[in-house]
Amino acid sequence: MNKKVLIITYYWPPAGGPGVQRVLKFAKYLPEFGWEPIILTIDNGDFHAIDASLQKDIPKGIKIYKAGSFSALDLYKKLKGGKREISSFELTKKDGGLGFKLTKWIRANFFIPDARKGWNRAAVKQGLKIIKEEKPDLIFTSSPPHSLQLIGHKLKKKTGIKWVADFRDPWTDAFWDKELPRLEVLQKYNLKLEKKILSSADELITVGKGCASLLDKQKTKSFHLIFNGFDESDFFPKNTAASKKFRITYVGSISNSQNPENFFKAVEQLPNKYKQLLDINFYGKFDDEVKKSSDSHGANTNFYNYIPHSEAINKIINSELLLLLIPRKSEGIITGKLFEYLATNNFILALAPTNNDINSILEKCNAGLTFNYEANLLEILIERIKLWKRHGGHDPSTDEILQYSRKHITKELATIFNTSV
Repeated sequence: MNKKVLIITYYWPPAGGPGVQRVLKFAKYLPEFGWEPIILTIDNGDFHAIDASLQKDIPKGIKIYKAGSFSALDLYKKLKGGKREISSFELTKKDGGLGFKLTKWIRANFFIPDARKGWNRAAVKQGLKIIKEEKPDLIFTSSPPHSLQLIGHKLKKKTGIKWVADFRDPWTDAFWDKELPRLEVLQKYNLKLEKKILSSADELITVGKGCASLLDKQKTKSFHLIFNGFDESDFFPKNTAASKKFRITYVGSISNSQNPENFFKAVEQLPNKYKQLLDINFYGKFDDEVKKSSDSHGANTNFYNYIPHSEAINKIINSELLLLLIPRKSEGIITGKLFEYLATNNFILALAPTNNDINSILEKCNAGLTFNYEANLLEILIERIKLWKRHGGHDPSTDEILQYSRKHITKELATIFNTSV
């Protein structure tokens, strides 16, 4: 009989975006490795994107419990005049009127570690009921929002059940958190919460070495590294369509700290015989400065709103070059889209801090190149277009790429679970 794991996650379908997929895919494949997932999630959550296509991956028969509809976000929205909360994407904005600055200050000092902590009381209450009824062998929490790690902490304290904490992003050293105008005493309190979680969880997991270093700057904790990945079933069979254009695609949000101005500048500098071959498409949510940069350099970039995951997969499969943009000063960020990019076997052009884990992964998989944001990208664009015209392809190491399949990394997670109980 399978062991049971209580998985606590804020993001769950119908929520969309990369934050959903890590936990969803774990839940999909854990039963194959001896673990039955039980889900505890938010009722009527505040999601930045909705994606019905992800619901097909919810395992049949899985038990899903929901807790509370109240959130600190309700009060926060009233303070904002009924508008939704400021996302981490918006927190990086430098400009904004007095109202924006005031709201940002409230977000920084009244909602620690984040504005979703109002869910915790109801989640703990529901969690205790689930534990009494289901008798899980283990508790697993995945953040952000990092406030839900406090749920795992309290449930462990009250029940004695072993607890594994998973971090998809840094906490106090996240680049967006550093943008907050937080009082020093409250920043110390936030750091105290982070340390409490790191010291009390039975096992710690994160998505890369950089993230582990930012979570534990003194290097006193031992982290298991489980990268994000791609689900092979999302990509096969690949529905590819030939094109007479050199298609450059980006999928995801772009904050002002990711503005690829030198990419747009390189497009502007291309000889006309190459420029006329380009078809540049960005899908997601974008800071206004990004669109301004594209326009100012005549890059002819098409900007589209967020699209469902299944559509996004189709777009990146049918591309010749995939643009990957990691925020400046964010060494610990290793975005989940990297691995879905890898699964396409298309060339990846990454702009990222040079000491980010992404560079080593691309090298290992022979899947692309990493540059800093100040690099001149003209030569690499010309080189890729010439290679495409010559033979149309790119030849990465598929054996290395398969190491990042969701099924493979879920097996690693199950191994950690087995040694925890």
